[in-house]
Amino acid sequence: MRQGKVKWYNGKKCFGFISPDTPNEDGNTDDVFVHSSALKAADIRFLNENDIVEFDEEVRNGKLSVTTLKLIQRDEESARRFQERRAEHRRAREERKSREEHKEKRGFAFWKK
Repeated sequence: MRQGKVKWYNGKKCFGFISPDTPNEDGNTDDVFVHSSALKAADIRFLNENDIVEFDEEVRNGKLSVTTLKLIQRDEESARRFQERRAEHRRAREERKSREEHKEKRGFAFWKK
């Protein structure tokens, strides 16, 4: 298995890339494509930038793709930023929901006197 750092991973798009630390047996040091199916098979919920992983790869459609994946170390700073963005998204969603409920409660009561 090779080791590398997660260059980026987008959970909404379900893919990302890993920058390997060492070349493979062919001498290739290109970034390796990682799909959400590899995360699911490894029972990993998400990846953050700069997480350190071990992986096996194969050539699919002329490109290197991860087949097996193992999380070695999380980048704590990236994980903290991810959790902050997630909490902010939840707060915004709750605010929108609260405003919609408030509008529904108000209704057309102001017409009645």
